[in-house]
Amino acid sequence: MPANGPVSLTRQTIYCFIPIMNWYAAYNIRKFRKYLLIAIIVELSLDAMYASLIPEYDASGINEGAISEDIDDLEINWAEIIFRTDHPSGLPIFLLILIVEYSVTVFLIRKWTNQWNSQFS
Repeated sequence: MPANGPVSLTRQTIYCFIPIMNWYAAYNIRKFRKYLLIAIIVELSLDAMYASLIPEYDASGINEGAISEDIDDLEINWAEIIFRTDHPSGLPIFLLILIVEYSVTVFLIRKWTNQWNSQFS
C-alpha cells in the first residue's frame, strides 16, 4: 500500500540498490508506472548500446573457452558469456551501464520522494 505521509529519503535511496525494492520505493510514492516506463526505456537503450559496442561471438556461435566443443564436456563459462570477459572492454562497459542504471534510479526516486514529502510539509 502506498504511503499516506512522508517517507524516509534515506530508506528510499537504500531501496534503489536492492533488486525489486526499487519498485517498492517507486510504488511507495505512487510513481510506479512512470518509474517502470522510464526504467524499461533506459534499460533497453543501454542494452542496445552494449550490444553495439561488443561484437558477437564468431560465426559458429562458439567462442574458444566460453563453451566447450566436446560433446562429453558441456560445461559453460557463464561469467565469460554474461560479462564478456573475452573482450577487452566487455567488463568496463558492463560496469558503466550498471553505474548509469543505478544513477538514474537514485536520481528519480530521490527527486520524487522530495516532491512527495513536500506535499506534507
